[in-house]
Amino acid sequence: MPGNIFIFGLGNPGREYQFSRHNFGFTAVDFFSEENNFPGFINKKNYLISDKIISEKKVFLIKPLTFMNLSGKAVKEVLNKNGVFKLPENSDTQDLNIILIHDDLDLAFGTYKIKLGGSGGSHNGVNSVINSLQSKNFVRLKLGINSPERFKFGSGADYVLANFSKEEQKILPEILRDINEILMSLVTDGLVKTMNLYNRK
Repeated sequence: MPGNIFIFGLGNPGREYQFSRHNFGFTAVDFFSEENNFPGFINKKNYLISDKIISEKKVFLIKPLTFMNLSGKAVKEVLNKNGVFKLPENSDTQDLNIILIHDDLDLAFGTYKIKLGGSGGSHNGVNSVINSLQSKNFVRLKLGINSPERFKFGSGADYVLANFSKEEQKILPEILRDINEILMSLVTDGLVKTMNLYNRK
């Protein structure tokens, strides 16, 4: 486990969900992969995975294929196959090397928050991971998706499963570049420094 960093982006498999708000985690992982020249993703049935050495650390990028509500199944499978069977209860923040990227309906589109632990709230994907790992002791990069567009939809579920609006798509590349910087900082500089730098923006 030391020296390995696992970055999980949450989303739903399938072309119909590709550009949805709920797939923001997938989108962020894909962008990070392309910007940092990761090799192509390998299909392992329950997840797609790629890895590369960055700053003497092996960084894994993973996209679960179990659908959002069962994300924890794939996360646990990846960790178990790499020798991680239980998360420490009170780990030093510098040693935490599991990062979960997901959309957040409580944050405005274009904003983000780096968080250690905490409940999954109404996010079924995060709750699935917490339940599967029996732990909240991992890093979460929460990506805001809330906007006035939400009021055009009958429910929050309809909103998150819909595609980003044309206006949102125009500024999405800029947001993804910020996310790329955050992830690289987490890999190279650790959690504390990254939180101090980016959570204040």
